[in-house]
Amino acid sequence: MTQHLLSNLVAGSIVSSAGAHSVDMVGDLKTGHLLRARPRTQFYAQLLGSIPGIFLSPGLFVLFSSAYPCITDSSLSDECPFGLPAVTAWVAVARAVLSPTLPVSRSSGITAICFAVLAILTVVAKYLWIPKRYHVFVPNWNAVGLGFVIPQTYIPVAMCMGAILTHFWSKRRPEQYDLAGYAVAAGFIAGEGIAGVVNAILTIASVSQDKYASTVGYPVFG
Repeated sequence: MTQHLLSNLVAGSIVSSAGAHSVDMVGDLKTGHLLRARPRTQFYAQLLGSIPGIFLSPGLFVLFSSAYPCITDSSLSDECPFGLPAVTAWVAVARAVLSPTLPVSRSSGITAICFAVLAILTVVAKYLWIPKRYHVFVPNWNAVGLGFVIPQTYIPVAMCMGAILTHFWSKRRPEQYDLAGYAVAAGFIAGEGIAGVVNAILTIASVSQDKYASTVGYPVFG
């Protein structure tokens, strides 16, 4: 049973990762389209980037697993400085497969079904009955669902701040935003990844913020 479960989870994880990378590449192509880049040039750039990525990915995994042992040791999950939503999702899948009954509460199932029906009705109403000038007020249920899935609060907060800045920037200086808006957003995302690598290196070197950060201005609880 355990061996079959492991095989199924590994196969599902590979398929899910392949799908996720495909979605990422489509997103990259869309960003390049907004930046007026040629699709052929983007393809060559992604191909060239994939070659060093073959060697960098295992190295980065070793780096992060060394800095944060909780990545590979589930017993240390409570000590992780960040959440692992993808890992948590696959753990939930494994428990659902092994459990004789579905380990999902009735209220959660009803809530999920209600939101699914609401999302379908919203899309139908948007394109059949709601005038086009009011489409901007129709909620994006993908964004709402993302907020339910991601456990960390700082990611939705960052998305909200970016959306607010984007709104005012595009209203005040539309030409400047059209030229540099997506590039700036991409730079922030890339910078966050690079900062994570730097933090991992500092953690291994024992000079992380846990040891040398200042608590000046930090509220005292308890």
